[in-house]
Amino acid sequence: MKRILCILTVMLLGAAIPQGVAAQQTLSLRVLSLNMKEGGSYAAYKAQPYVDFIRQYNPDVVLLQEMDNFTSRNGNKDLLTEIAAGVGMFPYYAKSFTYQGGGFGVAILSKYPYFKAGRVISSPEGANEPRACGWVCIQLPGGGTVRVASVHLAVESEDLRVKNLADYNKELLADTETPTILAGDFNATPDSNTISYARINWQNLGGTTDFTIPSSGPNRRLDYIMGFPKHWTCQTFKIDAQPSLSDHCALIADLTYEAE
Repeated sequence: MKRILCILTVMLLGAAIPQGVAAQQTLSLRVLSLNMKEGGSYAAYKAQPYVDFIRQYNPDVVLLQEMDNFTSRNGNKDLLTEIAAGVGMFPYYAKSFTYQGGGFGVAILSKYPYFKAGRVISSPEGANEPRACGWVCIQLPGGGTVRVASVHLAVESEDLRVKNLADYNKELLADTETPTILAGDFNATPDSNTISYARINWQNLGGTTDFTIPSSGPNRRLDYIMGFPKHWTCQTFKIDAQPSLSDHCALIADLTYEAE
């Protein structure tokens, strides 16, 4: 009897714990990343324009930057939850700092429930404001686990951006088993020290030749999608300019991960 109970206990624990990379073969997901510009000012802080845009691509996850939360300029509302309700996704908000009575930070929408979430705040000396990295872990329908993180690096200098990434790496790279996507506004061009530093550990997905800002006529690259460990493949990659939504273009990528 004791033997049977032990076996049942092990089986139940195994079913309850998301399987790590060793148990999964191939992961596939569609990622959409967008800097919303001042919390959604280009769309007058209305959810529907973002809902309509996101629905076009049917992503598994959406990574947003410059997200307002209950600020006076956005009408003291939870815009993220409104968008989430419109697209039928699960929201996660990571506040960088208090702003206009509410919050300013980064956010994530996931088609699937997340079972773990976190926030890393980077506030190096000399920075005008803290910068948050928000992340969630989700279990995909096929059973594999993936972590996705939204970032918006400092605008002031290369040194501060590198320090932001170093702070995020301490937490994100401590887990070497969970495939991870890091995406957002890096505020850095492809030839910068910031991107060189990022690529020590992260795999740049989607190339560096296409421009992402300004959306009315892109002339430089500031936005990226990166993966860890370096076993990702980018199947398709698109930059979509939507001047009615933001000064940044959106990045859309179909990604796969193959375990060693």
